[in-house]
Amino acid sequence: MKWKHSSILAVSTVALVGLVGCAPTSTGEMPTSTPTQEPSAEPSTEPSTPAEPDPADPSTWIISDAGVGPIEIGGDLAATLGELPDTWRNDTENCAWTAWWSDADAGYGIFFVRGTESETSPIGEISVHREAEGTVEGVGPVTADGLGLGATNEEVLEQHPDAQEGTAQIGGGTWIMLDGDAEAHVFFEFREGESAASDVTVTTRSEPSYEVCG
Repeated sequence: MKWKHSSILAVSTVALVGLVGCAPTSTGEMPTSTPTQEPSAEPSTEPSTPAEPDPADPSTWIISDAGVGPIEIGGDLAATLGELPDTWRNDTENCAWTAWWSDADAGYGIFFVRGTESETSPIGEISVHREAEGTVEGVGPVTADGLGLGATNEEVLEQHPDAQEGTAQIGGGTWIMLDGDAEAHVFFEFREGESAASDVTVTTRSEPSYEVCG
């Protein structure tokens, strides 16, 4: 039974080692064990997940050439309106192609427009606009790099050096169009004599509409 003999020898050896390890020092004192230092936790490299936009809170929405929050360029106006809170309005008698919402306390509003060719024409323009007098900033939807109402010409061009600048055909204001390959573009609009954006519009047009429900 060699395997049993080997087992006994191994157990004896372990016991002997254990006795040696616990032997007193030359001073007669028992040695103290050194605590093992736990490795520090590595910082997480996982990217944080951005909060989901709240359909009832436009300040959580993101502006891009695809749309503004849950309102998408190319979407259906009626279907989109049906998914938004009942604080949104649509005048089916006088301006059926437009839906809008406003926050009087914050001083801004949002509207979106479909084509007027038919009731099923896709949404082609979405605009976040200032409603209060003076500059409004720090409210409403913003782009992925944090630009929104109140952003200055310099701030927009600093973040988007390839953007195009232009003058509105009506009204005397100016605009900056962000570069992109999508059908629609993001425009920052500046009223005449102002350097802070009064409107941020996503549109398939060559520039934002001067009037959508005249």
